[in-house]
Amino acid sequence: MSRIQISSRQEGFTLAALLVILTIISIIVAYTVPAQWSLVMKRDRDRQTIFYMKQYARAVLEWQTKHANTSPISLDQLQEARKPRLLRGVKKWPCPLTGSDEDWILVPPQAVMPAGVTPPLPNQPPPQPGMPGQPTKLNKELSPKDYVGVFVAVRPNASGKSFIALKGAEDYSEWVYTIDDLRAEIAARQAALSPPVQ
Repeated sequence: MSRIQISSRQEGFTLAALLVILTIISIIVAYTVPAQWSLVMKRDRDRQTIFYMKQYARAVLEWQTKHANTSPISLDQLQEARKPRLLRGVKKWPCPLTGSDEDWILVPPQAVMPAGVTPPLPNQPPPQPGMPGQPTKLNKELSPKDYVGVFVAVRPNASGKSFIALKGAEDYSEWVYTIDDLRAEIAARQAALSPPVQ
């Protein structure tokens, strides 16, 4: 009889120890997983924003090809363009950073400069856009939030440190992906696919 009582005491102790260990593990998981999951979601939101910026650049480039090298002046023009449809899906894509389709800022050609060029001084004329196929950088002062007119890219209406760097820019307010960036990406892909010249 004493053997049965000893083993049930040991079983009760094992069960209590198991409950304590599971409680400790769940507390650790409760504090670490949400933070990691939040980081994953923020990076995914950044990737989605970059994807939309690239799609808008592609639509602007197609617009220029279709309309004798002229640029559109509004996002509505891109949406309403038919045969082929330049933007597919919803009326306008919402900015993943803000959740609103009204939060895209149009980037005029004069706000884009070749990468490595410093912004102009206040009394100097703005730099000319980069050569096609050359990486570009944004001059934020020349791309205000209320800009209306010819544009070569869109950028998010957000600021703060991003979780993904876009062309070296680690702040949302410095993000830009223009038609020249798209041309450079297409040229790089074509060069990688073409056989080497011998």
